[in-house]
Amino acid sequence: MIFFFLFAVFLVVGIPIAFSMGVAGLIYLLISEVPLAAIPQEILGGVDSFTLLAIPLYIFAGELMEGGGISRRILNLADNLVGHIRGGLGHVVVVATILLSGISGSSTADTAAIGSAMIPSMEEKGYKREKAVAIIAACGGMDILVPPCVTMIVLGGVANLSIEALFFGGILPALAMALALMAVIYFDAVRNNTPSREWKGLKKIGQSFLESFWALMIPVIILGGIRVGAFTATEGAVVAVVYSFFIAIFVYREVKFSDMYGVILRSAKTTGSIMFLIGMASLFAWITAREQIPNKLLAFMGDFATSPYVFLLIVNVVFLVLGAVLEGAPAVIILTPIFMPMAISFGIDPIHFGIIIIANIGVGFLLPPVGLCLLVACSVGKVEVVKVIKPIMPYFAALIAALMAVTYVPDVALLLPRMVGYVPKGTFAGLF
Repeated sequence: MIFFFLFAVFLVVGIPIAFSMGVAGLIYLLISEVPLAAIPQEILGGVDSFTLLAIPLYIFAGELMEGGGISRRILNLADNLVGHIRGGLGHVVVVATILLSGISGSSTADTAAIGSAMIPSMEEKGYKREKAVAIIAACGGMDILVPPCVTMIVLGGVANLSIEALFFGGILPALAMALALMAVIYFDAVRNNTPSREWKGLKKIGQSFLESFWALMIPVIILGGIRVGAFTATEGAVVAVVYSFFIAIFVYREVKFSDMYGVILRSAKTTGSIMFLIGMASLFAWITAREQIPNKLLAFMGDFATSPYVFLLIVNVVFLVLGAVLEGAPAVIILTPIFMPMAISFGIDPIHFGIIIIANIGVGFLLPPVGLCLLVACSVGKVEVVKVIKPIMPYFAALIAALMAVTYVPDVALLLPRMVGYVPKGTFAGLF
């Protein structure tokens, strides 16, 4: 109780989450008289993983591609594909986010890149700035499900799950959320009698596709290589780095060798902060396991979580709220060891449960006042968070509806992993 109380107090007073976990863990060890050598052991043990090696590599690949003019090309392709539909620029944001997220692997990076490019254009076309920011933030919460995703890699490392299965499992839920957002954008445009634009034709689509072709091939190469067994998800990160380096420097030629120092430095800073966070969260998770928190919570919830349906509803609420407060990787590392054993005890497929966790964290990115994508979008759009709360509600409701489908229809998450052989057919099929 002292440990969790101190952790909560540190968060409330504004201490960064990694330091909050570390200091609370240190005080716990001092009180419980556990040797302080446990701190470096757990921190280093938490990051000493071949699986987690993919994180700096995907970050490096994303930095290379972001500096190579990828965002502009992707936005142009998305505009030519769906810009003529009612609510055009809103649909462009959704499609561009789907396409771009498979390259950068970071929701915040996509939100910042697309927001910087699209918010002024949307405002020119009649969107209120608050609504434009709301759409950008909502799309940022969706794209965490699109592979490759750093949070999925962290989840795979923490829960000992197949990252390949998580990658394939996130595709259909991401598309479900994208369609839900596009439906809200379309009906809002119809209600407001927003005129549609003229279709630019196949020639423009073909030109923009050729311009962005090399960038679009990154997720295809990664998922295709994983599917045929050419490499694992971690080894695929190396392929992504080599491919991104070649494309950014020799094909698009918007990154020079002189720029590499800045690219490496930004990648190292991001990697260092994530790894430090994972290390501290590993200490946090070790303490919860030592105190048998999962077993105690399971016994406590057993009185009212009498079915998997009720359990999953509780999980959704917990991960939505705490996922917004704790951000992505910390929420995964802290909460997964607690809830994953409980999910398995209810007969829920671990890959399905992992996708539910990721989807909840993504939707949690929208929750005011601390949702990460909401804050980034508001910062880029120079809008106060309180002014975006009302406009974002329809998009938040659409994502919640898609989340419920992912939660209670397991095949939304398991169909593709089952088709490619990462989830055995009939696994936990009798549950639903």
